[in-house]
This record gives sequence, structure tokens and C-alpha cells, in this order.
Amino acid sequence: MCRSRYQRLVCGSFAALLLLVALPQAQAGITFQANYLDGANEGFNDTSVYGGSTLGAVRRNAFEFAMNIWGSALAPSYAGETITIDASFDGLGGTSTSATLAEAGTNRHWDLNPTNPLLYADAIANHNVGYDILVGASEGTAIFNSDVDGSTVLGTKTWYYGTDNNAGANQIDFVSTALHEIGHTIGFQGLIAQDGSYTGSITGGAFSEYFSQYDYFVVRTSDQSILRNLSQTDRATAITNNDISWGGAQAIAANGGTLPKLYAPSTWASGSSYSHLDETTFALELMSPLYTDGTTHEISALTMGMMVDMGWTSAVPEPGTLAVWSVLAITTSLVRRRRRD
Repeated sequence: MCRSRYQRLVCGSFAALLLLVALPQAQAGITFQANYLDGANEGFNDTSVYGGSTLGAVRRNAFEFAMNIWGSALAPSYAGETITIDASFDGLGGTSTSATLAEAGTNRHWDLNPTNPLLYADAIANHNVGYDILVGASEGTAIFNSDVDGSTVLGTKTWYYGTDNNAGANQIDFVSTALHEIGHTIGFQGLIAQDGSYTGSITGGAFSEYFSQYDYFVVRTSDQSILRNLSQTDRATAITNNDISWGGAQAIAANGGTLPKLYAPSTWASGSSYSHLDETTFALELMSPLYTDGTTHEISALTMGMMVDMGWTSAVPEPGTLAVWSVLAITTSLVRRRRRD
């Protein structure tokens, strides 16, 4: 098991009310369940009156709706395959025009082959070996910004917890944000640092650096060189020079035969750079770094192609039959959706 920087974020002691919710599946898919870590009367357990319900109840309903979408999209590799996500709300701050909506990631990585420096995110590792490696442990963590529901962060904008994809002009759609963050918890994240080094490590491991199943498919766009085979200096240059793309066959096919560009701005953005699709090219894609008004509650063929490249099994026979994002929109404020860093 790799004890990575992602795991350290969730190893602390939580004084919290734990509520485990299993989701019924509409079809044969993977079961997602939430482990709510908020204390009594806060976050997902907030008892404030909200419409005809409570704020906590509508938040849980929206998050479970998003989990069910992912669960229906992924086919299990073994009976009872279940992914548990530790979920909570916390004050992540922000300004009147910019904020981190949420942060998420896998809880740990696993070394499935000691002769190879390739690590697998917890949920993908379970899927690949065909059983739950660490029984009873959550596979990922997602933390949502409770400050968005206040009057300071993002001004008058607030979370929209409806499941009808009908967020208003001054609302941030929670379901689409949750879908994005769940993607990070199940492996859509790399282990590269700003200086081009890989941060995965194993005590007593045979290699000085370990990369993840996400890193495995990243290439330098300019010459299609496999990024992990380049020098650390060359990697650092590529990831801050708009010069990285995805090299997996399934995603390339879903993108019309073209390498899907990854987000690599000249200024490294911790939690956003590298582990997202390029914002300019794919503003309406689920796994782009910024929230865009009007995105839908669907998983595109491109996103699913990347997931299949990394080792997931799609519940949909052909990638082309997956719904593609199609709603045009304009981003009215800078709102980052990020992986945990």
C-alpha cells in the first residue's frame, strides 16, 4: 500500500457523526455509498429548515443522486463491488468572485506489482484484483465548500441542490460539482509535483519514484513522448507549458482520434493543473478544472474513455452511446473545482 499525500489528508481524527448510506442501483452497476463525516447539525447533517425538508437532507439527496449516476455508468468486476466515499462540508473560503467549490481524491494508492513503479488508486485497485483489498475502509474523500451558501463567498451565488439540472443564474449546481469530485475519488488524479517529480512512494519499495494509473497515460503533446519516460526537468517544463495530453486509446477514440489536451497553464495551479482536462478546449466537460454555468448531469464519452483507459469497466457497451455535454454556457465567475492536493 502506498501512503501518499492524498492519504495524509484523511488520516486525522474526526469528531463526527458517521452516517452510512447505501444507494439502490437502477441497473447492474457498482454500488456507491457515502460515509458522512459532518458532526450533528452541520454540513450533510444540517437540520436547518430548507424548503419542505432540512438543508442536510437535500445535500445528502443531491450527493447520492450524483453517486448513483457514477454507479450506473461503471460495471463491477466482482459481486458486491462497493465504493465508499467519506463526504463532508467545510469552510474552504474564497472571495466575492473566486472560490474552490470542493476538493477530493483517493484515500490511498496500492502497488499491485512490486516489479513496476505503477500505483493504483484505491477503488481501481479493488476493481482490478476483484476484491476489496482493505475491508471496511473508505476509498475516497470529498469535501465541499460550505462558505458558498453564505453571503460573502461568490457574492450572491449559492449552491443549488436540485437534481433537475435547473440551477438559476446565481446558483452553483451541486450535482455536477459532486460528479466531478467523485471522478477524482475513483482515480482521476496524478501524482506529479510542480517540479516534475512523482510523489508516490512505498516504504522499502524498489523504485525511487512511483506514478499512478493516471500518470501512466499522460504524454507530451508536442512530440507525443510518454511523460513518465522524460527527465524530471522536461516533465516540469511540459506541465507548465500547455504541452500535455492524454494518450489512452479509449479516450482518443472518444475524442475523434485526437489526443485530449490536459490542463497545463504556465503558472502551476495546485489542485487544478495536470489532473484535469484543458479548460479552453473542454470547458463543458465534467473533468475540466472550472465550473461552467449550464453543464449537465451526464458522463461524456471522453470522460468514460479516460476511466476505461485507467482500468474501469463501462456499463455501457459502446463509448459512443454515452451522452455528450451539449449545453452552451458562459462562466460568470472564477470557481475552481479541484482535486485534493
